[in-house]
Amino acid sequence: MDQTRRLLPLAALAAAGAASLAPRPAAACDAEAMEAHLTAVCDGALEPARQALAAAMEHATAEERMAMQRALTIANNTCTTGDPVAGARIAANLARLAGRIEGRAGVQSLTLDLLG
Repeated sequence: MDQTRRLLPLAALAAAGAASLAPRPAAACDAEAMEAHLTAVCDGALEPARQALAAAMEHATAEERMAMQRALTIANNTCTTGDPVAGARIAANLARLAGRIEGRAGVQSLTLDLLG
């Protein structure tokens, strides 16, 4: 019985320690904050594509304008609905399309210093 009395507090201490080690959500993992940040990153990737499209729009055909608007709408939706990778991929493709349209029209880049 003496031995049981000595082990009981140790067992209670071990159980309390194990309970404190149980997995629980980390305080730093705020899903809404992470989603907002990913949306901001996606929008950041999309903004240069928007600017390039605006510059290329006057040189685009009607079919290209419709395709650009449709792709831009899809990119905006993917950024806001939680797929920033798809939004950034579409942004890169839109920027490439804008570059092709401007290249075809003979529009020269203002400067290459912007590339870094």
